[in-house]
Amino acid sequence: MSQPPLISTTDQATVEQLANRLPQSLMIIAEPGLDGAGVARHLAHHCKSDVLTVSPLPQKNTISTEQIRDLTAMLRTYSSVRRVVIINPANAMTESAQNALLKTLEEPNPNTHFLLTTTASTDLLPTIQSRCQQLMLHRTTASQDAQLLEKTALTPQEKRQISFLAAGLPLLITELSHDAKKLAERQAIAADAKHILEHPRSYSAMKCAMRYTDRSSALQLIDILLRFIHFQLKHAAQPPTMHQLLKKVLEAEKSLLANGNTRLALLKIVL
Repeated sequence: MSQPPLISTTDQATVEQLANRLPQSLMIIAEPGLDGAGVARHLAHHCKSDVLTVSPLPQKNTISTEQIRDLTAMLRTYSSVRRVVIINPANAMTESAQNALLKTLEEPNPNTHFLLTTTASTDLLPTIQSRCQQLMLHRTTASQDAQLLEKTALTPQEKRQISFLAAGLPLLITELSHDAKKLAERQAIAADAKHILEHPRSYSAMKCAMRYTDRSSALQLIDILLRFIHFQLKHAAQPPTMHQLLKKVLEAEKSLLANGNTRLALLKIVL
């Protein structure tokens, strides 16, 4: 049995149901900071299985067509036990690799299961999406986050700060608790987000936003912007402009999750 994954109490019953009756193909959708890979391992090792894992090779960022073809050839061999294939992260597959996997998903061996982890279903071809049952993981609760932080030697102030910067994201909470450099990076993003909120539609706000050139870092900025905005809306009387900004940030997040242009999405927030 594998170590239980760090998941929200909201998802625990669903994950156990899936473990007891694993679908032929399951897509596990987990935003960065959620334990999608841990869920995949838990499901794969719930009962005796031959577990195969496909990930980018060392020094590579993608899963190649050749890797998928090698996997397909391996699956043609006989196995006396259940086989579970974990593709992590599935969105690292090139388009040709996804197409190579497609036929195997369409005509799987009866005792073979596929677990695909990804940060967003839209990162995969529609044909792949349509052949997978989907599990969307939720953020953890405040009490779960507090339990994680209780196990650390951090000061109360550091715990409060991490609780705010990484609320609901257990892997990120763990990372920030043990890596001062990562915590400093997250604090710097928070400083940029605060500047954007305090100086809307300014040149300095635009400069802050344009520093985030890749989708991953842009989503981190948006995540913290949303945390600040929701906090302000909950705890302070705010002008209608705050609601307008919230709408802009949510639209930018939606665009980025759909693989929209990063710079354009962020520009719409600050202009």
